[in-house]
Amino acid sequence: MTPNTTPLDRAPRLARLRVLAAEDRLPPSLLLVGPEGSGKEWAAIELAALLLERPGSVAPAGGLFDGIEPEPVADANAARLVRGLAHPDLYYVCPVASDLDRDGYRALLEAKAHEPLGRVHQPGSAIIPIGNADDPGLVSVRAIRRFLQAPPFQARYRVVIVGDAHRMNRQAANALLKTLEEPPSFGVLLLCTHQPHLLPSTIRSRCARVPVPAFAEEELAALLTARHGLEPAEAARVAAVAGGNARRALDLIDPVARELSRWARELLEALLALRRLDLARAADRVAKGQPPSGKSKLKVAQDAGLAAGRDIGLRVLDAMVADLVALARRASGARLDDARRASLPTADGGHSAPALLGAAEVLLHARGDIARNVNVALALQHGLLEASDRLHGRAGRGS
Repeated sequence: MTPNTTPLDRAPRLARLRVLAAEDRLPPSLLLVGPEGSGKEWAAIELAALLLERPGSVAPAGGLFDGIEPEPVADANAARLVRGLAHPDLYYVCPVASDLDRDGYRALLEAKAHEPLGRVHQPGSAIIPIGNADDPGLVSVRAIRRFLQAPPFQARYRVVIVGDAHRMNRQAANALLKTLEEPPSFGVLLLCTHQPHLLPSTIRSRCARVPVPAFAEEELAALLTARHGLEPAEAARVAAVAGGNARRALDLIDPVARELSRWARELLEALLALRRLDLARAADRVAKGQPPSGKSKLKVAQDAGLAAGRDIGLRVLDAMVADLVALARRASGARLDDARRASLPTADGGHSAPALLGAAEVLLHARGDIARNVNVALALQHGLLEASDRLHGRAGRGS
């Protein structure tokens, strides 16, 4: 993507939505389906901007906005308000904690508007409930239905975007089905999910399905550079570790994640140089949340607890595996883009592509052990030393 393109320019099926919206032929219910972090909600917001930037007849606001005086919307500002999730004819819904208050909800909207590719930080147990019949709350299917039953305030349509729609409970999904079966003429419902199989078949069958492709590494790296100011080499490495998942990529560019990326590079250089003693010492330090060599620009988690140490180990191994795979591609003569090539160590010890891939395989096994609650320090130490053996050409796990 270039700075002048939008998420609707990424694929022909997405671009088709622009045409249908302009011709007022958009289906009333869309199911945007793609891998996690593929920008489904970003595309939905951009589509909503197209639908709501054209004015319609003014009517009293209702539903979710009862008791709140909406900001008057000038035509020129409509798209801006949509992208800020502040347009009175737009309602953004996602799984949230049951005790979320109005201030928390507004903070959530501000964060999503600031970075539509990012994840909404809510508990893993958060769902989209059906809502109480008398007081449906800020986020619920009953609130969606009330919103869509009220006529548009400013635009021709009322648009609801549902992020992670698969996290509706069964009762909520059944309630939403009534709206899908009898949609209002001015209502548009945009459901976004990376797990469509968790939605009832009755929901899926009543929505027009729109595939959203995963980001290519180069595409995601360009976004990280344009939107977050990362240097091209760093952006390329983050995109490679994230595997095209924009949510994960954004998780990897906070200060702690960047520090862990430096730890991974330090361990990788020790691995490529076959410095086994350094690797053995570093494993215990990293498991405790301490830098491999004792030198760090940032305190991550001194004497990290079990959960923190596990997360640190997983992140460090992810970065190392991504770089080993890229080094193997370089060693085999594959062409890497300039930014990704610049993100790799210049010296790879002369190791062959099979040896580098073998080392990556060992570290993936170590990652699996850590994810299964094996002692973090032991799993790291065993994995790093066995990966060193693979680079030496010695037999190891999986051989």
